[in-house]
Order: sequence, then structure tokens, then C-alpha cells
Amino acid sequence: MRILFYSSCSNHFDPNIVHIKTMPSWADEWSAVAKAFPQHQFVIATMLPAMFLLDYDKEAVAKPDGVECKLLSGGGAQKIADEILALKPDVAVAASFWLTPYDWLGLQDAMVGDILRGRGVRVVCHSARTQALCFDKKATSDFLKRNGFKCADSVYVDYDLFWAQRKKSEVRDNVYREYVLRQIERLHFPVIIKDTTGLSSYGMEVLPTIGAVRGYLDSKKFNSSRLVEEFLDGPQFGTEIHCTQDQDGGGDVKALQDLNGGGLCVDVFPPLLYSVNQYGICSPKQSVKLGPLTLSRYKCQELRGELERLARLLQFEGSAQVDLVFHKEQWHIIEINPRLSGSSAAIALIKGKTLPRILTDFALGAAGLQAQDGGDSVPQKEDLWRKNPTLYLNIKFPNLNAEQMKALYQLPYVRYLCQTDNDAAKQRREMGFCEILFGGSERPQDLSDQLDDIKRRFPDIVEPGFFETAKKMLGSLLKD
Repeated sequence: MRILFYSSCSNHFDPNIVHIKTMPSWADEWSAVAKAFPQHQFVIATMLPAMFLLDYDKEAVAKPDGVECKLLSGGGAQKIADEILALKPDVAVAASFWLTPYDWLGLQDAMVGDILRGRGVRVVCHSARTQALCFDKKATSDFLKRNGFKCADSVYVDYDLFWAQRKKSEVRDNVYREYVLRQIERLHFPVIIKDTTGLSSYGMEVLPTIGAVRGYLDSKKFNSSRLVEEFLDGPQFGTEIHCTQDQDGGGDVKALQDLNGGGLCVDVFPPLLYSVNQYGICSPKQSVKLGPLTLSRYKCQELRGELERLARLLQFEGSAQVDLVFHKEQWHIIEINPRLSGSSAAIALIKGKTLPRILTDFALGAAGLQAQDGGDSVPQKEDLWRKNPTLYLNIKFPNLNAEQMKALYQLPYVRYLCQTDNDAAKQRREMGFCEILFGGSERPQDLSDQLDDIKRRFPDIVEPGFFETAKKMLGSLLKD
């Protein structure tokens, strides 16, 4: 069988400026998958930065052994689909990633998937409908409320209507503006103002009073439609949902009808605890992640049921990430991202696999070959929701040189490193960071000792803020 993994990019991307390096390399991990399944042909078709699929150094791409690679030209869904069809795949799996400013790459991959399905290719990819709904934060909020999921109360502010009097000289009093401000006044403060189509928490602001909201809406910062929603305090989490083919509709997981026919197995992972910044928001460039957590006080089985219901309603197919907050003893959904995420490497470790192997499992499921294995690459199935699961910690360091990265990765408990360098950036946080994933023990104390060991070995690269945040998060588990 010819298995193809694909992803697209709508941005102008210069590989001479932005560099991404991972340990282990994607070339090594994809080579291991190809070696484990010699009966299949593997193809990667992607566009730089080719996250989760290929390594590159400037314009040179490292080709995994036993894997055919194709750098796509882009230019829209039809052109991308035509390039992929020329590679003659039997099964195609989307490995969608993200880039600023718009989190819409999954939507383009979904449109490509629709074209491939129409040409008889088995496809593992979320639908364009699902991608579009999750891309628009107002549409997401409306969907969650309509279907009884807990989420923040919010008010949508249409930019053109809010400033209608500027464009229509006959308008004396802006009725829409008055209505929106009255609705915002009824919210519980503080509130968060967010772009309806932005990426993650970039550009969000927390405002304490209606006066501050009025000031924001009257300022130059308000230059497109916004969502004003109540700030939900409480610990923040993230998790992933994997939906794979189950041709028989059996097993011990819930099955649902999918786009190709047959059923989907819904696999919900226990949540990872995320740190927040001084504004109470989880920042992608500053967060520390710890988990998975299955503590009874967080009502994790209730969360599991709700996320399974979410997957059925949205007809997920592939990997989807969900941001959550445990507010007033109840789970609330913050955001839904139907794509791979910054937690995907950790989720793969929690599952006892690599991310390339998980994507391969999606392909095998779509072809009805779930029983196939890749030798030692398939671990014994375990209950991830059990008490005291195996823990991992994801922490960020400043950009490291090659020797420092190699030395860190040689530590026995360090499992994964990913560093992004932006040579054109001027501000410290924009230059990039090195993300380190370590752990593998059920005992929080072991992770705390490992963190201390890293600080002892590399005192010059540990940022005190990240270190103290991680120690505090581990301390909360040690109390239990």
C-alpha cells in the first residue's frame, strides 16, 4: 500500500531565516516507521517549514531512509491536490500544522482532502466544515453553546457596524454600538478581547472594567471584528483527541460514521496542565506543560465523556487539540484546534509511540489494517486514565547551541527537543526558544529531581521564571 502524509503552508516562508531543529530528528523517526513496515511505501508531500514531517537546513531537506519526499509548490487546494495525486497514494493522512497570523492551514489541507476523496483516495483529515467552524472563534462559541458545552459567555462586536456612522452619513445615532456596549456591561468582569480569526492567544487582552473595554474599542487596536468574553479563572489544560478508522465498528471505544464510510474510534487523552502568564492567559511561547493528570478533583471522567461527545458532533478524523479551563468545579472549553499541536510530541510519548507512528496508525486504520504491527514499535495497550499515570514535563529554554542541545538530549530522562530560531527577529521572545520534554515516571518527585539535575548541569541556560513555574506545578502534585 502507498501511504502519503501531507501538509500545506499559505505563508511566504524563508528557510534561510527561520530554522527548526528537533531531537530525535524527523528523518530518524520516519526512517524507523518505514523500516517497521517494509510491506508499504511511504511518501511525504509537504511545504516548508514541514513541521512534524521533515528536517531542513536552509533549503536542504533531510530525506528519511525508505521514504519518498516531495516539496509541494502550493498555490491553492486544487494545485496541491494535483501534485499529491501525481504521487499515486492509496491513503493520504493530513499532518496539518500552524503559523501566524492565521490558523487556517488545516482548512486548506481539508479542501485538499475533499479533492483527494473525490478521486478515490482514502483520506484521514478533518472536514472543511469542521475546520472552518473551529477557525472562526465566534462560530466555535456559538457551536459550543448550541450543543450544551460549558464555555465563556461572550459578545461579538462587528467592526463595520460598530463604526457604521463613519460610513453612513445619514446615521445620527449608532444603535448597534449602544446595544453591544449594553450587552458587554452585563458580562462578568474581567473580560478577554480576542480576534475572531487569530492564532492561539496572540493579541488577546484582559480588561478589568467596562471603561477599559470602551477605551479599547475607541482605540486603534480595534481594527477588525472582536469577541469579548468573560475571563474564566481556574487551572488551564490542553489535550488531544485522536479519531481513527474502525472498519468493524467494534472494540472498546465509541464508533461513529465518518466521511469515508465505516466508523471512527475516538481516543481522548487525559489533560496536560498548562501554566499561564501574568494576565492569566496561556501563552504558547511561555507556557510550561505537565501531565497527564487524572486527579479525581478534576472530574476527569466527566471531561472524557464530554470530549468524546465533541468528537462525535464535529466528526473529527485525525488529531485535534482542545484548550480547557477548570472553572468553578466544571470543565469549560476555550478553543478547538483540529490539527497537530505543541502538545503532540508529549501526547505521543504518553501513548508510548512516536508521532510518525501515530500518523501511520491513522493510515492503517483507514485501510482496515489496524491489526498490523511494526514489531517493537507497538507497546502493550494501557489505561492512560488510570490513577498515577506516567508523567512528562514540557519546559522552555532560551535558544541553545548545537553542543548544548546534544548534551541535554543525552540525559537519560530527556525525550524530545525542538528549537526554533528566527534570525530576523529583534525582540527576545520572537527569536525563538528550545522546547524540552522530559520525564517518564509516575512519581512527581522524580521529575522534580530531574529538573534540579538539569539546573545543576546547565546553570547558565535555565531561565528562573520557567524553572520556578515548573517546580510550583510539580509541588501541587506532590501535595496529593
